[in-house]
Amino acid sequence: MAVPKKKTSKSKSGMRKGSNGSRDANFPNVIADKTSGEYKLSHHISKDGYYNGKKVVADKKKKTSSEE
Repeated sequence: MAVPKKKTSKSKSGMRKGSNGSRDANFPNVIADKTSGEYKLSHHISKDGYYNGKKVVADKKKKTSSEE
């Protein structure tokens, strides 16, 4: 069985792990919403209830004093 002769240093193992770019690519998946133009996470509903350009959540109705 092959056994390394010396311990691999933090620098050398870091060079190997960082070569594929996975450590650098920590970008958030923030996009601009199509309808409102505000920034939101991709694959999430915007604050005003739109997803993929369509209204998916209805607005809440405000209670008036006569309804109580």
